[in-house]
Amino acid sequence: MRNVEGMDYREEYRIADLISRQFMGVITPEEKAELDEWCRQEGHPEWYARILSKQELAERNRYVEELNADGAWRRVRSKLPVSRERTVFFSFWHKVAACVILLLGFAAFWFYSRDGKNLREELLVQAVVPGSSKAVLITAEGRQIVLQDSLVRTIQVDEAVAVSNTGSVVEYRMKSEARVVGADVKYNTVVVPRGGEYELRLADGTRVWLNSDSELHFPVQFSGKERQVILKGEAFFMVAKDSLRPFIVDACRKMKVEVLGTEFNVQAYPEDEELRTTLNRGKVRIGIGEEHLVLYPDQQAVCHVGRNTLEMRQVKSDHYSAWKDGKFIFEDECLENILNRLARWYNISFLYRSGDLKDFHFTGDLEKYDDFSVALRMLEKSTNIRFRVTGKSVVVQII
Repeated sequence: MRNVEGMDYREEYRIADLISRQFMGVITPEEKAELDEWCRQEGHPEWYARILSKQELAERNRYVEELNADGAWRRVRSKLPVSRERTVFFSFWHKVAACVILLLGFAAFWFYSRDGKNLREELLVQAVVPGSSKAVLITAEGRQIVLQDSLVRTIQVDEAVAVSNTGSVVEYRMKSEARVVGADVKYNTVVVPRGGEYELRLADGTRVWLNSDSELHFPVQFSGKERQVILKGEAFFMVAKDSLRPFIVDACRKMKVEVLGTEFNVQAYPEDEELRTTLNRGKVRIGIGEEHLVLYPDQQAVCHVGRNTLEMRQVKSDHYSAWKDGKFIFEDECLENILNRLARWYNISFLYRSGDLKDFHFTGDLEKYDDFSVALRMLEKSTNIRFRVTGKSVVVQII
C-alpha cells in the first residue's frame, strides 16, 4: 500500500508519533494543533479515520504479533537518510512501528502490554510536567530574587555591574572597562531548583547553563589573577578567553577544573559518588588533591569521591551536554543514573523494589520536554521493568 502522497518517511514517523500521543492522552496543545493542521490537508482525513478504525487496529495487532521486526526495521532504515548509528533502549518499539509503516504507509504507534490491555490503563501514569526556566538569585546582602519573570528586569547588585534578567537568562555586565580596584569582592549565587534550568552570563563574558537542582556561587566582578566559581550540581560552561586569568570551577569543593577559554560540562552533585568533567572544545586541567590530568576534546575526567582518585575516559562529549539543547542522551548508562536525571528534571522521586534494578544499562535518547509518561513508556518497551506512579513518587519493579 502506497504512502500518503508527498510524505517522506520522517514525516510519516512524526505523524505516527502525534497520533500515538493523542491515543494515549499525552498530546500537548501545540502537538494537537500540528496534527489538526495535517488532518485538514487533502486526503488526510480519510487516512486518519482509517488508522483509528477498530478493523484496522485489529489487523495491525495481528500483524505485529507475526512480524519479523528486525528485517522490517532494516528495510525502513535503508530508506532513511544516513545518520550516526545509535542503539536505542526502545528499539523494538520503533521496529514494530517501522513494520506498521511498511504495511500501511504510515500509522500510529499502538501501545499495548503483553496481556493486551491498554498501556495507559495499566500504568495509571499521571501527567508530570517537565521542567522550565526558573531560578533564584541570592545577592551578597542575602536578598532572594525570583528570576523566572516574563518581563525584563534590571537588578541592582553592585555599583560597577549592571544585571538584567529576561526570564530565562540573567546577565552581568561591567558598566565600564575599568574594574573597581581594592573594593571588597561581592559574591552572588544562582540556585536552580529541581524541575528548573537557567542560563547565566558572568561579568567576564562567560556563559553558564545551569541544570536542575544546581547552584553556582560566583563573584559579581572578577578581580585578581584568576576567575573562580563554585558549582554544586551540573552546568555547561562556555568560558570567555583571558590568557592572563585562568577560569577555575571548584566542583563541590572536591574537584577543580582550570581553563583559559573552552567549552565543557561538569556534573558535580554532592550526593553522587562520581563527579564528571567532559570536554567539548579546548583543553582543561583537572585536579583532585595532588593528582592532576589534562583533558582534550571528547575526553572525560571522572573523580571517584570515595577513593579520592581521577580516571580519564574517551567519550562522545555532545552526549553529556545535550541536556542544554533539549535532549537526554544515554550511552550504556545504568538505570539509576538515568532515573536520577529524570527525577531532577521532573521533580519526582523513584523507589526501587530491588537494588539490582539500578544496574540495568541502557543506550538511547529522550526529548527533555516530553511528558513524563512518554519517557516511562519508552523505558518499559525494552525490558520487563515496570513503573507505578503515585503522585510525585514512582515505584520501579520487575514483572
